[in-house]
Amino acid sequence: MRYFIYILPIVLIIHGCKKSSNPVVSITDSPLSISQVRDSMQYMFAIPKAVFGIHDTLSASMTAFNQSTMPETLVIYMGNFQWSLKNDSGRTLMWGPEVIPQFVYRLELGSHQSAEIYGIRQAIMDTSGAPIVAGSYFLQGKLYGTLLFTLDFSLH
Repeated sequence: MRYFIYILPIVLIIHGCKKSSNPVVSITDSPLSISQVRDSMQYMFAIPKAVFGIHDTLSASMTAFNQSTMPETLVIYMGNFQWSLKNDSGRTLMWGPEVIPQFVYRLELGSHQSAEIYGIRQAIMDTSGAPIVAGSYFLQGKLYGTLLFTLDFSLH
Protein backbone atom coordinates (compact mmCIF):
# COMPACT_ATOMS: atom_id res chain seq x y z
CA MET A 1 0.00 0.00 0.00
CA ARG A 2 2.84 2.40 0.72
CA TYR A 3 4.02 2.13 -2.93
CA PHE A 4 0.53 2.88 -4.24
CA ILE A 5 1.09 6.63 -3.94
CA TYR A 6 4.12 6.27 -6.25
CA ILE A 7 2.54 3.85 -8.72
CA LEU A 8 -0.73 5.76 -9.17
CA PRO A 9 0.84 8.85 -10.85
CA ILE A 10 2.85 6.61 -13.19
CA VAL A 11 -0.28 4.69 -14.22
CA LEU A 12 -2.16 7.96 -14.78
CA ILE A 13 0.65 9.37 -16.92
CA ILE A 14 0.86 6.23 -19.05
CA HIS A 15 -2.92 6.05 -19.44
CA GLY A 16 -3.11 9.74 -20.39
CA CYS A 17 -0.52 9.35 -23.16
CA LYS A 18 -2.40 6.81 -25.24
CA LYS A 19 -2.65 7.62 -28.94
CA SER A 20 -6.44 7.77 -28.80
CA SER A 21 -6.29 10.67 -26.34
CA ASN A 22 -3.98 12.74 -28.53
CA PRO A 23 -6.10 15.48 -30.16
CA VAL A 24 -3.49 16.15 -32.87
CA VAL A 25 -3.99 12.66 -34.34
CA SER A 26 -7.68 13.25 -35.07
CA ILE A 27 -6.96 16.61 -36.73
CA THR A 28 -4.13 15.46 -39.00
CA ASP A 29 -5.85 12.23 -40.00
CA SER A 30 -9.08 13.87 -41.08
CA PRO A 31 -10.02 13.74 -44.78
CA LEU A 32 -10.14 16.92 -46.87
CA SER A 33 -12.55 17.61 -49.70
CA ILE A 34 -13.90 20.36 -51.91
CA SER A 35 -16.94 20.22 -54.16
CA GLN A 36 -18.53 22.07 -57.06
CA VAL A 37 -21.82 21.71 -58.89
CA ARG A 38 -22.25 21.54 -62.65
CA ASP A 39 -25.77 21.04 -63.99
CA SER A 40 -27.38 18.51 -61.64
CA MET A 41 -24.09 16.84 -60.61
CA GLN A 42 -22.07 17.64 -57.54
CA TYR A 43 -18.39 16.75 -58.00
CA MET A 44 -16.22 16.22 -54.93
CA PHE A 45 -12.42 16.04 -54.97
CA ALA A 46 -11.06 14.44 -51.79
CA ILE A 47 -7.91 13.17 -50.09
CA PRO A 48 -8.04 10.78 -47.12
CA LYS A 49 -5.91 12.89 -44.76
CA ALA A 50 -4.37 16.33 -44.33
CA VAL A 51 -0.90 15.00 -43.53
CA PHE A 52 0.90 12.38 -45.62
CA GLY A 53 4.22 10.74 -44.82
CA ILE A 54 6.99 11.29 -47.36
CA HIS A 55 6.91 7.56 -48.21
CA ASP A 56 3.10 7.34 -48.47
CA THR A 57 1.10 6.79 -51.61
CA LEU A 58 -0.71 9.89 -52.80
CA SER A 59 -4.36 9.01 -53.03
CA ALA A 60 -7.30 11.14 -54.05
CA SER A 61 -10.71 10.64 -55.58
CA MET A 62 -13.20 12.50 -57.74
CA THR A 63 -16.76 11.52 -56.91
CA ALA A 64 -19.95 12.46 -58.75
CA PHE A 65 -23.25 12.79 -56.88
CA ASN A 66 -26.53 13.06 -58.79
CA GLN A 67 -28.56 15.80 -57.05
CA SER A 68 -31.44 15.38 -59.50
CA THR A 69 -34.64 13.44 -58.89
CA MET A 70 -34.08 11.70 -62.24
CA PRO A 71 -31.32 9.29 -63.34
CA GLU A 72 -28.39 10.97 -65.10
CA THR A 73 -25.83 9.43 -67.45
CA LEU A 74 -22.20 10.54 -67.29
CA VAL A 75 -19.81 9.93 -70.16
CA ILE A 76 -16.48 9.13 -68.53
CA TYR A 77 -13.37 9.72 -70.62
CA MET A 78 -9.94 9.62 -68.99
CA GLY A 79 -8.93 12.86 -70.74
CA ASN A 80 -11.65 14.73 -68.83
CA PHE A 81 -9.62 14.73 -65.60
CA GLN A 82 -6.08 15.98 -64.98
CA TRP A 83 -4.25 16.52 -61.70
CA SER A 84 -1.03 18.08 -60.46
CA LEU A 85 0.90 18.26 -57.20
CA LYS A 86 2.61 21.60 -56.58
CA ASN A 87 4.83 22.97 -53.85
CA ASP A 88 4.08 26.19 -51.99
CA SER A 89 5.95 28.25 -54.62
CA GLY A 90 3.75 26.81 -57.41
CA ARG A 91 6.29 24.45 -59.00
CA THR A 92 4.66 21.29 -60.41
CA LEU A 93 6.27 18.18 -58.91
CA MET A 94 3.86 15.47 -60.11
CA TRP A 95 1.04 15.36 -62.62
CA GLY A 96 -1.22 12.95 -64.35
CA PRO A 97 -2.47 11.05 -65.99
CA GLU A 98 0.83 10.48 -67.79
CA VAL A 99 -0.75 8.27 -70.44
CA ILE A 100 -4.40 8.77 -71.25
CA PRO A 101 -6.02 5.46 -72.16
CA GLN A 102 -8.39 5.78 -75.09
CA PHE A 103 -11.58 4.45 -73.60
CA VAL A 104 -14.96 5.92 -72.87
CA TYR A 105 -17.69 4.46 -70.73
CA ARG A 106 -21.15 5.49 -69.66
CA LEU A 107 -22.13 5.58 -66.01
CA GLU A 108 -25.75 5.91 -65.02
CA LEU A 109 -26.35 7.42 -61.61
CA GLY A 110 -29.80 7.16 -60.10
CA SER A 111 -31.36 9.96 -58.13
CA HIS A 112 -29.14 10.89 -55.14
CA GLN A 113 -26.62 8.20 -56.06
CA SER A 114 -22.85 8.74 -56.09
CA ALA A 115 -19.83 6.98 -57.57
CA GLU A 116 -16.09 7.53 -57.73
CA ILE A 117 -15.34 8.48 -61.31
CA TYR A 118 -11.57 9.14 -61.14
CA GLY A 119 -8.85 8.21 -58.69
CA ILE A 120 -5.19 8.93 -57.99
CA ARG A 121 -2.94 6.27 -56.44
CA GLN A 122 0.74 7.05 -56.90
CA ALA A 123 3.99 7.05 -54.90
CA ILE A 124 4.90 10.56 -53.80
CA MET A 125 7.95 11.56 -55.86
CA ASP A 126 8.84 14.31 -58.31
CA THR A 127 8.93 13.94 -62.10
CA SER A 128 12.57 12.75 -61.95
CA GLY A 129 11.63 9.94 -59.52
CA ALA A 130 13.23 11.52 -56.45
CA PRO A 131 11.30 11.53 -53.16
CA ILE A 132 9.63 14.82 -52.27
CA VAL A 133 10.81 16.53 -49.09
CA ALA A 134 8.60 17.40 -46.13
CA GLY A 135 6.64 20.63 -46.46
CA SER A 136 3.39 22.20 -47.59
CA TYR A 137 1.85 21.20 -50.93
CA PHE A 138 -1.35 21.51 -52.86
CA LEU A 139 -3.09 19.02 -55.08
CA GLN A 140 -5.13 20.36 -57.97
CA GLY A 141 -7.72 18.46 -59.94
CA LYS A 142 -9.21 19.79 -63.16
CA LEU A 143 -12.42 18.27 -64.47
CA TYR A 144 -13.91 18.94 -67.92
CA GLY A 145 -11.33 21.69 -68.43
CA THR A 146 -13.41 24.18 -66.41
CA LEU A 147 -13.89 22.86 -62.88
CA LEU A 148 -10.77 23.46 -60.77
CA PHE A 149 -10.36 21.88 -57.32
CA THR A 150 -7.46 22.63 -54.94
CA LEU A 151 -6.59 20.88 -51.67
CA ASP A 152 -3.73 21.91 -49.35
CA PHE A 153 -1.88 19.27 -47.35
CA SER A 154 1.47 18.56 -45.71
CA LEU A 155 4.18 15.95 -46.07
CA HIS A 156 6.05 14.89 -42.94
